[in-house]
Amino acid sequence: MEGGNPRASVWFCDRSPHPWSEHLRAPLKPRLAPQAWDAAFRAAHRDSMGKWLSHQRIARIMAAARAEVLGLSDDDADWKAYYEHHLYAACGAEFKLNLFPLPMQLDGLTPWSRVFRGQPALVPKERYLDLCRHGGRFRFLAEMCARWRPKVVVCLGHRHTEDFVDAFALDYAAVRDEQLQPADLVKSLRVFTRDDTTWIICPALAGPSGLTSDVLLNAFGKLLGASLDASDFGLAQTGGKAVGFRPWPQPAAYLQAEPLR
Repeated sequence: MEGGNPRASVWFCDRSPHPWSEHLRAPLKPRLAPQAWDAAFRAAHRDSMGKWLSHQRIARIMAAARAEVLGLSDDDADWKAYYEHHLYAACGAEFKLNLFPLPMQLDGLTPWSRVFRGQPALVPKERYLDLCRHGGRFRFLAEMCARWRPKVVVCLGHRHTEDFVDAFALDYAAVRDEQLQPADLVKSLRVFTRDDTTWIICPALAGPSGLTSDVLLNAFGKLLGASLDASDFGLAQTGGKAVGFRPWPQPAAYLQAEPLR
């Protein structure tokens, strides 16, 4: 899990996390709670945060959703401030996780087989992917979603639709296709609904066919905002107007992760 608040109404699920330089030691142990982007995290990664384009695009989506909910103009949707101060906060409005817990490439240069040499559960890569799909990882994602019941889960990348469906047990969920069409741009969305949660499988936040332009990101944020209200951003609502912040519930009890098996 990359971080944020699992009690939040909006979750973002990608295929795998961004590359990192953290040294992995055997035996691998699960992290039992997501890391929040608190002041210490931001200070430690301030020089790198300007390069994290996917996270910046999520911040733009959430800033646009917040502006839509609060009836603000696009000029007031300050995604940079959202990125620098609010994204993935411990008691914030969103949560970021991944289908697979390890980055596909740690540094972009070293082969997978060399990075995880001596980790028999991870080599070859196909064995690791199968363990996630059929072992504890996908089951953990489904159980965590069932426990916290987010309003919306944004699944990034049509290429991974089958894995999203399997991970969140969407085989029997109601499904429909929608289009996101700001100006002359058209992007396809596959929307699943079950109980009180909606899953939106959308284009990735990278590549020539992805959600990368400001126009598309803002439009998607407005679409997301239609499913949210002021309380999802920690605001009280009175007479149709947001009147001030209220404390987020403290995320004290995270669902415990299981080791891959």
